[in-house]
Amino acid sequence: MLMGNNVFLRGLVLDDVNELFNYWNNKDFMNYSGRINPYSKEELINWIQATWKEREEKKAFTFAIIKINDKVIIGTIRLKIVNIISRRADISIGIFNPIFRDKGLGTESLKLLIDFAFNTMNFLSLELKVFTKNKRAVSCYEKLGFKKVGVRRKADFVDGEYLDDLVMDLLIEEWKNDK
Repeated sequence: MLMGNNVFLRGLVLDDVNELFNYWNNKDFMNYSGRINPYSKEELINWIQATWKEREEKKAFTFAIIKINDKVIIGTIRLKIVNIISRRADISIGIFNPIFRDKGLGTESLKLLIDFAFNTMNFLSLELKVFTKNKRAVSCYEKLGFKKVGVRRKADFVDGEYLDDLVMDLLIEEWKNDK
């Protein structure tokens, strides 16, 4: 478990299925995550169990983001190992319910994950991709020190339009724990 002031990160458990199901298939969330197909509860159970296997095999670490004061799951965050020799990993985050956005909870969750990646897992660089039109997320990543390294043009077809992916990365020497 990774503990912050307002959120903590913990592994997913099967008891999370109903809460995930409430938001996972929300059109807004699906559009931001780039998914086109809704998930059934059975598929969510399989996905949670797959995250356990990835963790056990040290391929990825997927966490539930839990709001401390009311213990509600507000999203998920993931660290996926890309190359252990080069010490590179990808990260991704999703805050499901819009009422929990723009409150700094995603930023705090990212800080916890980045600290874990650099200081516990000893990674050298982290990479992410985000839709160029997701200005709120791009601003958050820049505030945390991520740099724009490229654009994948028309990389995703979402809600009837092609969207560009912005690729960003962060090196360990650019990370400041006091952010």
